[in-house]
Amino acid sequence: MVPVFRAEDVRRAVPSLDAFDAVREAFLAYARGEWTMPPKIYVTNYPAGDFRAMPALGGGHALLKWVTSFPGNPAHGLPTVTGLVLLSDAEDGRLLAVLDASAVTALRTAAAAVLAADTLAQPDASSFA
Repeated sequence: MVPVFRAEDVRRAVPSLDAFDAVREAFLAYARGEWTMPPKIYVTNYPAGDFRAMPALGGGHALLKWVTSFPGNPAHGLPTVTGLVLLSDAEDGRLLAVLDASAVTALRTAAAAVLAADTLAQPDASSFA
């Protein structure tokens, strides 16, 4: 059976410092050409919302982040954005895990922001304005 990691599972399993290190290594691996990441695919269901597919391949894995965005959902008690990350083995295609995309995205976004600030800040900076 393929493991499924809910948002709280992802948050519990990945400390912020580990996310920072992983995002830094991911950016470097992409810059070295070790990962392929085609443009995001949008499928629009106007005016209700859209579906987004974000594939990537590298490090022996294939990933697909599948996200939906439906702005009218809160009126029906549903979240605006939902999504999953599918992780597969790149050699044989086996699905290895399914992860909640909101938790993965939150970790990646926070880590990328800290990484950008750390990389772009002046060496003698003591705060960010």
